[in-house]
Amino acid sequence: MTEQAPGGFDVTRPNVARMYDYYLGGKNHFPPDRAAAERIIELSHGYVREAVRENRAFLGRAVRYLAAECGIRRFLDLGAGLPTQGNVHEIALEEAPDSFVTYVDNDAVVAAHGRALLEGDSRVSFLQGDMRRPKEVLAAAGEAGFTFDGPVALLLVSCLHFVSDEEDPAGLVAAYRDLLPAGSHIVVSHVCSDLLPEEMAQAGAVYGNANAPFEARPGAQIARFFDGFEPVEPGLVPLNEWRPGDDPLPPRGGFLPVLGGVGRRP
Repeated sequence: MTEQAPGGFDVTRPNVARMYDYYLGGKNHFPPDRAAAERIIELSHGYVREAVRENRAFLGRAVRYLAAECGIRRFLDLGAGLPTQGNVHEIALEEAPDSFVTYVDNDAVVAAHGRALLEGDSRVSFLQGDMRRPKEVLAAAGEAGFTFDGPVALLLVSCLHFVSDEEDPAGLVAAYRDLLPAGSHIVVSHVCSDLLPEEMAQAGAVYGNANAPFEARPGAQIARFFDGFEPVEPGLVPLNEWRPGDDPLPPRGGFLPVLGGVGRRP
């Protein structure tokens, strides 16, 4: 008998959003998600859990910087995943109550769960949409009240490594860039394959059974996602090195195989 989630969704196949929730210690996952996630934890020697915590911390610092120091009031979070603690809207609205945040995810379960959790605040919306279709996503965001009459923040955090090379992730980012107003910012984090190529290849095989592929990339290829954007200091660096503040969480062994950065469109 096929296991079903509430609402009749098939949950027999690992789902990258639910795996991410498992890494974070959440409760929104099923046995196939947990089994695949445990295999990734094994392959990464435990680093993946540190990486997702640092990814959330990096996202929070970047959003706070954009809201508090750059005056950004519109945040578009693509491949947002399941809502969890330290969400974009919580940080943005804390810094600037007039902020507007739109989350986008292509998973129907994730989108439905996000809408249920975020219902009641007109400043926050959650759309089901495919980030691989920029014009459709931006049009839907506009219909939801997201305006492009000033600089916005485009968040591509821990999602581009789920876009295959055949789908041209650099071209995808460029398509969004060309539709963004001047002064807009991009935030990217991406798994880097430079030092752990064998483990990354094995992780890709595990994700091959999930609802999205996984492709870690060399740092030079990740840097291409910022073409057309001015880098914000300190540039593209391991997540824990991007403006860590007074209380950084250094990864075990001093190396985190995930890079992150912020860029500004001139």
